[in-house]
Amino acid sequence: MKRKAAAIVISMAMMAGLSASVFAADGEKHLTAGATTGFFGAESLDPGYNWDSWIMSIYGISENLFRLNNNFEAEPWLCESYENTDELTWVLQLRDDVLFSNGNKMTAESVKKCFERTGAENARMAETVFIESMEADGQTLTIKTSKPEPTLINDLCDPLMAVYDSESEIDPELGASCTGPFVATSFEAMAEVQMKKNENYWGGEPKLDTVDLKIVDDQDALNMALQNGEIDLIAQLPAAGTTLFKDDENFVMDSVTSTRTNFLMYNLNTPALQDVNVRNAISMSIDREGYADVVFNGYAEASYGVFASALPYGGTDGFELAVSEFDPEGAAALLAEAGYEDTDSDGILDKDGEKLSLNFVTYSYNTQLLQFADMLQAQLSEIGVDLQIQTYDVLDETMESGAFDIAALSYAMAPTGNEGYFPNMVFVPGASNNYNGYDNAKVTEDVEKLSTTYDKEERIALMRDMEQEILNDGAYAFFVNQQLICVYNKKVTGFEINPTEYYLITNTIDVAE
Repeated sequence: MKRKAAAIVISMAMMAGLSASVFAADGEKHLTAGATTGFFGAESLDPGYNWDSWIMSIYGISENLFRLNNNFEAEPWLCESYENTDELTWVLQLRDDVLFSNGNKMTAESVKKCFERTGAENARMAETVFIESMEADGQTLTIKTSKPEPTLINDLCDPLMAVYDSESEIDPELGASCTGPFVATSFEAMAEVQMKKNENYWGGEPKLDTVDLKIVDDQDALNMALQNGEIDLIAQLPAAGTTLFKDDENFVMDSVTSTRTNFLMYNLNTPALQDVNVRNAISMSIDREGYADVVFNGYAEASYGVFASALPYGGTDGFELAVSEFDPEGAAALLAEAGYEDTDSDGILDKDGEKLSLNFVTYSYNTQLLQFADMLQAQLSEIGVDLQIQTYDVLDETMESGAFDIAALSYAMAPTGNEGYFPNMVFVPGASNNYNGYDNAKVTEDVEKLSTTYDKEERIALMRDMEQEILNDGAYAFFVNQQLICVYNKKVTGFEINPTEYYLITNTIDVAE
């Protein structure tokens, strides 16, 4: 497999240099945690840049006006109360006791300016919230939306809407001053962040004095580091690692079902993939049940629909499915129907002189998707489809340039509880993550209606109508819904796993002697 850049791998020699104790030499409480690039990997500590605000929320550096509970319900956080005075107007009363980590007070004006900067820096904000104007008066922030936005409070939970001091200089290394329980003291992009507790934290003094978060893209080294006491916690443990820790009394393992789904995105600009029969043939070649049971050790659910069955509009009940089982013979028949045959007996199907050879891309650090790539490559080879696998530490440039035929991706599909979150980001033409050129007028119409519909049942009906269209088109293959798994040393206390994935390092995490 090729890589765009070498993944950051911590050698055993480096591991030996990690603290073997949760207590520093001076008696301060310290925690070292590890994860792969996908969970800890930030390019910067600028909340307005790309997806870095998600990682900053995980770090415990940034916070939002609202926060999601375990049921994906939005609750006031930096905001004390709110009122939806009409379809376009929301009046938010902000807390009066919040300071940024640099000591400056959080006011309605500072929040207004921070949102304005994020909107100017990041195109995703225009897809996340539809703010027409904002007015600030002391601790009162009035937001007027450009159209009715029934899910505004949920949308303000998106880490992209992090609150930070945009009026102060953003340090090129240590980033923006935010309101979270921890502050960066050292940062190396996509490698490591070291933090200390925020002395100005409004929510109660953090239990830990310092935290060190490391990216380790060698999962075996990461697991061994936890077993040896060189780190204290692994965030987003791959399911394959659960067998190492589930019966070990020295560790605690927590898991929770999230909205994260693994799926294929077919590039509709690739000539061969413009035929729905070819796309469905590939989807039929995915052994979803085997993948969920073997690779995820049962910590996942096979998927033939679009959204997870845990969501009121998800699952497959009531949907018409072009692909409903693992069916290699059916896949081969579809390819034959599409006009493909092996005319030169080299084992690869061809049509009009073009071999059915496809460029498959995925993340270099996602062990489950790497295993999936190998499984799919072997399965497709049996029916005459050649899959060329390439892996990348950062996929953004590859996806934006369209330099792929099939991409295996992993997204949290309803992380704010807003049904329209994923459709607005992926299914609408021109959306930030519509990398494959998908364009269905009915889907676009449903997304537009959803954005102004307040009634919950009507929203669910619109989602199901949209999902049926997407299933009919076969431009994606959603194949597994996974759980978020964390494992940590039993000395770690006060840790709570949240299905949103947004909140990991909090002021309540502690370590026992």
